[in-house]
Amino acid sequence: MTVVRNLPSQLILAHAPWFLGGGLIVCIIGCAAAGLALLAAGETAGLLTVAAGAGVPLGIFAMAIKRDQVIFDARAGTVTVQRRTLLKYASAVHPLDGVRRAEVEAFSDTARPVLTFHGSTAPYPLVEAFQSGNGPRHSAQAINDWLRTYRRAA
Repeated sequence: MTVVRNLPSQLILAHAPWFLGGGLIVCIIGCAAAGLALLAAGETAGLLTVAAGAGVPLGIFAMAIKRDQVIFDARAGTVTVQRRTLLKYASAVHPLDGVRRAEVEAFSDTARPVLTFHGSTAPYPLVEAFQSGNGPRHSAQAINDWLRTYRRAA
């Protein structure tokens, strides 16, 4: 996740798989162009090329490419986790006072940031996919730093 805004009143982090999404778009355009060229040449196989070659990556793009956004709002006293695909939108709102801290959930050599809560509430992943690199650790650190500042001001 990338820090989009870091103010005392609001912290916004976002994650969008630009590389994968861009690759799928290039595949869709390439297969559609090839299929249309075949159709223009009188080949009926162009229909199959357009349908399968562009349709399958388009379906993957519509269902799998998720944009995640986390908004910590000091004024509202909430943390909102939003997930959006081309076809679906989901949102979860938690009270900011119930958040204990952000931690990193590791799996093999990948990780993802999660929110932990006071009480018996299970940790809540901020993104569904695990990532390699230091991004999840940097996200958790930014959240914990913001929470520390928020709690001192309260």
